[in-house]
Amino acid sequence: MEEEEFPNPNEESSRIRHSIERYEEMVRNKEAYFFDVDAFLNIIDYYIERNDPVKALQVVDFAQSQHPTSIDFLLRQAQLLAMVDRTEEALAILDKAEQLTPADPDLHMIRGSIYSSLQQFEKAVACFNQAIPLADELDILYLNLAYVYESWGDYNKAIEYLQLSLEDNPENDVALYEIAFCYEFTDRLEDSISFYERFIDKQPYSYAAWYNLGNVLNRMDRFEEALDAYDYCLAIKDDFSSAYFNKANSLANLNRFQEAIECYKKTFEFEAPDALTYYNIGECYEQLEDMQRSREYYRKATKLDPNLSQAWLGIGVTLQNEERWFEALHYIKKALELDEDSAECWFALGDAEYHLDNYAAAEAAYQKVVQLEPENKDIWLEYSHLLMVDNRQAEAIELLENGLVYHPEDAELLYRMVCYHYSTGRIQEAYQLLEAALDKNVDLCHTLFEYAPSLEKDRNIVELIDLYKKRL
Repeated sequence: MEEEEFPNPNEESSRIRHSIERYEEMVRNKEAYFFDVDAFLNIIDYYIERNDPVKALQVVDFAQSQHPTSIDFLLRQAQLLAMVDRTEEALAILDKAEQLTPADPDLHMIRGSIYSSLQQFEKAVACFNQAIPLADELDILYLNLAYVYESWGDYNKAIEYLQLSLEDNPENDVALYEIAFCYEFTDRLEDSISFYERFIDKQPYSYAAWYNLGNVLNRMDRFEEALDAYDYCLAIKDDFSSAYFNKANSLANLNRFQEAIECYKKTFEFEAPDALTYYNIGECYEQLEDMQRSREYYRKATKLDPNLSQAWLGIGVTLQNEERWFEALHYIKKALELDEDSAECWFALGDAEYHLDNYAAAEAAYQKVVQLEPENKDIWLEYSHLLMVDNRQAEAIELLENGLVYHPEDAELLYRMVCYHYSTGRIQEAYQLLEAALDKNVDLCHTLFEYAPSLEKDRNIVELIDLYKKRL
């Protein structure tokens, strides 16, 4: 029995390279060499991959002169004309090709892609449907139909065709990532999980499926389950950098910062470090209260991407944590130069200016936060505190009242209001507000004494709190 012979990929690559070099030599010498059909197709594809449709069209013209009956060059010509927006000519060539070989699935698929680019989606779908009974690689056809429906805005229909594509070829990773996008875009996260679980039951060694499942679970804050999915993914493909990165995100969300750091650093074994990974490592060190190391990684991030405002802010925040307020200002202002609409940056600037006793500058920064992010509860607390320190008690109370419009159920704002009323001699109003705060959340009563320890000396307040605690 004869041994089956398999093509050598290196020999094939060398042969293609030889054809390309020979063709380019022919052009330089202004001569005419002969090439077989496959050689011409490889040369055309080479120029398409280099995004040079003009040169590819020149090859097609020359190829047709040597092989006038080949349908392959008509189809390539139509593709290339469509790429350079000569769609009418492309469609005319496809009509000509159809007369010669009406049962060629590529013909209908190319025409469908052209109609899709022209946003004539019904015609595009009809063309692809014509190709279905003729095609050998149905997964590619279904994938293209999914793209049409995506362009049409019908993502649910796109999902149906992506599922068909994966049924025909479970190893089509392009379809697997595309279906992940469609599920996420339509916010069908539970459906997405169900799909991946069914898919994994049949294809347990699909690292891409485990990876996408982990991403969905991560997005749904199911971080422990996401970790399991990433671990399965990495057991199958242990050099998958993106899986290490997203696993690190899950670990960070679970406050397992040291493990997250190691996981982020693992990505460096498989690809060059990037600014975002350095930034995330810096955040982890910040959470671990290692400000020096945190700052080191934020600086690395800014060197790789000087426009990453969050990294400049991170440096400033680490300096604030060490009460180096003046030094922090430089980095916070740098971050604001890059992102002037960042409420987080303005908040940090306000805090720095406040601690430097620049109350007017601090107030201006806090006002900006209120404009940009009124849903941030902390800004109402910090801004009103600034006003109290500046002996503007009435304004502080009015500001908190405005804050309660945005946060009507927030007990902490009410507890702070108790402190402000009490400090201005409005004792009865303070008692009434305390009851309202206790009704909403007894457990937060400690914030009252953290802000104003002297209130523990008021028996009425202590007894009222004890009464509410006994009701629990």
